[in-house]
Amino acid sequence: MESRIVLVRHGLPSIEGDIPSIDWSLSAPGKAAAIELAKYLSGFRVKEIRSSPEKKALQTAALIADRLALPICLDSDLREHDRSKVGYIARTDFEAGITRLLEHPHQLTFGDESADAVFNRMDQAVARARKARPSGDLMIVTHGTAMSIYAARVLRVDPLAFWRSLSMPTAVVLDGNEMKIIDVPDTPADR
Repeated sequence: MESRIVLVRHGLPSIEGDIPSIDWSLSAPGKAAAIELAKYLSGFRVKEIRSSPEKKALQTAALIADRLALPICLDSDLREHDRSKVGYIARTDFEAGITRLLEHPHQLTFGDESADAVFNRMDQAVARARKARPSGDLMIVTHGTAMSIYAARVLRVDPLAFWRSLSMPTAVVLDGNEMKIIDVPDTPADR
């Protein structure tokens, strides 16, 4: 039996337009929602949490790991789609950029990384995690765009619709060709 992959999107950050998004911390509601999500994740056969090193993802992973008594292993390949040079932009411009990225995965259309490049590094991170822990489920804390690119290809679903459906935090359980979404009630969808 192949292990399930539990992809966790980080909690809602405190958005600060004057600092890079990789340095955003979780907001108070984001922390509370991550703690609440941990309750729904206790039934998986997980030995460790793999996490993006970006602050909001690592804080989400730490809150979940603390409640589930699990260690965290950082993997930079689980980071968000690289758009560090884009900076903070209006929501409509951001959504237009994500739409271009997801509709043209082979091209560099938004930020400094194509969707194909994001998928390849996420896929490599999952393969490394499976090799390190050949039995049990994998729990990976990452970001909305990277998670959407990876999960949509694995499940063969529309990545843009998938991305738009995600809240913060959320967990998506991949079990073969099946998907189950675990949301914390009343969590907002945002970047």
